[in-house]
Amino acid sequence: MEEVLTIRCRSCGASVVYDAGREKLRCPYCGQEEEIPFSSEGIEEIDLEAALAAAQSQREAIPTHRILSCRSCGAQIAYREVRATCDFCGAEAVSETLLQDQPVRPQGVLPFSVEPTIAHEAFRRWLKGLWFAPSDLTRRTRLEDMRGVYLPIWTFDAQVWAHWRAVPGYRRTRNERIFNQSTHTWQTQTVTYIEWGAPVSGHHRDFYDDVLVSALHSLPQRYIEGVGGFPTTTDLRAYEPRYFLGWDVALPDKPLNQAWKEGYQQIHEMTEAACKKAIPGDTYKDFQMTLQLSALKTKLIYVPIYILAYRYGQKPYRVVIHGRTGVVSGDHPISWVKVGALLLVIAAIIGILAALSQ
Repeated sequence: MEEVLTIRCRSCGASVVYDAGREKLRCPYCGQEEEIPFSSEGIEEIDLEAALAAAQSQREAIPTHRILSCRSCGAQIAYREVRATCDFCGAEAVSETLLQDQPVRPQGVLPFSVEPTIAHEAFRRWLKGLWFAPSDLTRRTRLEDMRGVYLPIWTFDAQVWAHWRAVPGYRRTRNERIFNQSTHTWQTQTVTYIEWGAPVSGHHRDFYDDVLVSALHSLPQRYIEGVGGFPTTTDLRAYEPRYFLGWDVALPDKPLNQAWKEGYQQIHEMTEAACKKAIPGDTYKDFQMTLQLSALKTKLIYVPIYILAYRYGQKPYRVVIHGRTGVVSGDHPISWVKVGALLLVIAAIIGILAALSQ
């Protein structure tokens, strides 16, 4: 049976919600506030191998929320109220399912600290900075459709050891005499070339703490990177469902094994970049790297985002706003009329400059 969490105001008896601006529980009717004690104790880093084996059996309830599933993008969201549209793709085809829990017990929450009004203002500034967006885009996006959502994230820890090998290259210059066919004269010019050195090799050790991977198919990794990531190693709090009061909660639909493939790819790319940075010289060739990972850990956490999904010309677009910093990242349509006008202006300027130079 689904766990039910309802906290009543000690003053008027109404249901309280989590207030992002005050970072407290607050009664929306009388303003009575209640602290949520900060705690980072109990956040467990789970052995990755054990977590992969248990991922299909562990489940944890989301209290006080109804679960709806979007028929368009597949997102499953625990809504605080019945909604007719999906937070992630803007589709109106949303139907309630019988799902009342989520896979794998979450370990931590990064609470909202940006209020909805601040998120709205950040979005307006973002819109004003879009030079090539259609002029009517502001009218097509309704701020009342922006939703505050707790986004599920898989985190991965890894101890890294890598051995690399490469041939370094050094840019050199030399003077060469060439025969100019048009003037029938010999001329001297400076040319740049690469001098390849002897093969070099080395080792790289590192520890990656909380590599973040979106646990939603419907919200790709680029949106997380676009808003600058989340300070989970410093600000994460122990899982506490009271932070969810008054907010939507997206349920993870990306299996842990699939998320780990993405996490491994991130770790591989970061390690490769570190190894290549250690290669002497100006360039390199024949790079090879052997990577070994150990002390692999994972956990499921929730981070705060505002998301606005809208459609323009029957095509879906999404804008994501960081729930703690207000940084905005997202998609928008392009006005090719504006692009064409700019190209005409550039062509006119080039023509004027060419005429003046004659």
